[in-house]
Amino acid sequence: MYDVTTKWKYNVFGMKKVPRIVVVGAGIAGIGAASELRDAGFSDVTILEATGEIGGRIGKYQLGKAWIDTGAQYIHGTSETNPVYCLSKKFGILDNVPKEEGRWSILSEKGSRVDEDFAERVYGAGEMLIRKRYQDHQRSIGEHFVEEVQKLTANWEASTEEKRLMDGILSMVGKDLLIDTGASDLKSVSLGSWKYFHADTDGDLNIEGNMFDLPSKLLKEFPDESLLLKKPVRKIEWDGSFRTGNGEQHPVRVEFGDEEEILADHVVVTISLGCLKAQASTLFSPQLPEHKLQAIDCVRFGTLTKIFLVYEEAFWDDDVSEISLLWEDESPVSLDADPAQWVKHLHFFSVMKPKEKFGNVLIGWCAGRVGELTETMKEEDLLAAITEHLRAFTRNPSLPPPKSMFRTQWYSNPFTRGAYTYLPVGTDAEVMDTLALPLSGTKATKPDLQLLFAGEATMKSLYSTVQGGLLSGQREAQRLAQHYGKVASPASHCSLSPQHQGEPLQPQTVL
Repeated sequence: MYDVTTKWKYNVFGMKKVPRIVVVGAGIAGIGAASELRDAGFSDVTILEATGEIGGRIGKYQLGKAWIDTGAQYIHGTSETNPVYCLSKKFGILDNVPKEEGRWSILSEKGSRVDEDFAERVYGAGEMLIRKRYQDHQRSIGEHFVEEVQKLTANWEASTEEKRLMDGILSMVGKDLLIDTGASDLKSVSLGSWKYFHADTDGDLNIEGNMFDLPSKLLKEFPDESLLLKKPVRKIEWDGSFRTGNGEQHPVRVEFGDEEEILADHVVVTISLGCLKAQASTLFSPQLPEHKLQAIDCVRFGTLTKIFLVYEEAFWDDDVSEISLLWEDESPVSLDADPAQWVKHLHFFSVMKPKEKFGNVLIGWCAGRVGELTETMKEEDLLAAITEHLRAFTRNPSLPPPKSMFRTQWYSNPFTRGAYTYLPVGTDAEVMDTLALPLSGTKATKPDLQLLFAGEATMKSLYSTVQGGLLSGQREAQRLAQHYGKVASPASHCSLSPQHQGEPLQPQTVL
């Protein structure tokens, strides 16, 4: 058995056992929960992390002389109400982010450059159609977008040539949304996906090569001995009565690593939705109740693959920060990340900046089934296809291939199984409230919160974002603080208004 020294404390009521809390997963949700629990005065908190690194889907990799973000690299919403933005400022993470944004370069497969002002106007109009907070979760974004695009193009005053380009530009809007959701087909994504989202999540800040610093900054004060790496959890037995060698009793037993176990009073489960989908029926004993299993099944977990291409020399101008490849014969009607047409969905590349730090590096982005495909392709085949693709759009048959490449593999990673959550047609985001509900023992006379759940998939107002993951972990820490009559510190130690401190705590029932 894992040796955790029993801790005791005295209070005005006499001697009382300190609750033992285990956090499963050292992603941003787990880190948020564990650090908030320590700040609230809980002294017996252990994190079990399956891999050898903290951060979860905030990952890093050394590419040449610089570290890159393999996972999250955008802050969604640049205001003091966003804890990730606030903490990044506090820790100096934003100090190294370039202040100036570069320009957008759009290349057509016909070999021409598309006028950027025109493209931005059309793109902005298309984004307005697709990003509204619609209430209808029974319709798809794809179906709605096609209808609205037809109205938009019919009423747009433009030349014949511009009309031809409009469909291609609006198709890029749709394909970019597939990247944002991780889905393969907009017809599978709910139109009501963002109806609960906070209004101030608009506006993205790219902090590439800096996001991975956030997890370590947040865990700086957390005891090293209480963070156990390379300890995948095999089984969580709850609703039981387990005794330590000295007779101390706990309702939960967590089996992990190589025949190791730890007994606990509370377990905060922060593994990804992808892992929950794969393990929900085997990880827990007794099995999770039906309402929890249904919630896990209802919500979808998308795929996003980032392909880092390192060039000896840049073939793009120094002031370019984004490159889009436009197919003039493409229409939003046909948007589907079909693996057979995968190269058409490798349409967006971002330029890593500053050049002095990263060199000449492009990031290619692809989602859904295309992302899954590019994770498994032979590297030489992938590089050859991308090089031929770029040669065709730049009209430069001698464009050199990248000197090296690195691609992420979040879908095939057994400890993530994807990138982030999206809502399918027919599912209301309220189901995420069910995902977030804690479970208590059946023998308890009042809620004892044996299993708690955190992660971006449990935040209907901020799912698929880093701040959603962070706040969900803090929410569960505050739930436990409330359970024990403790005063939890303000979420993220930032000046956040109550509506940004996570979802409200639900009344508890014994399940």
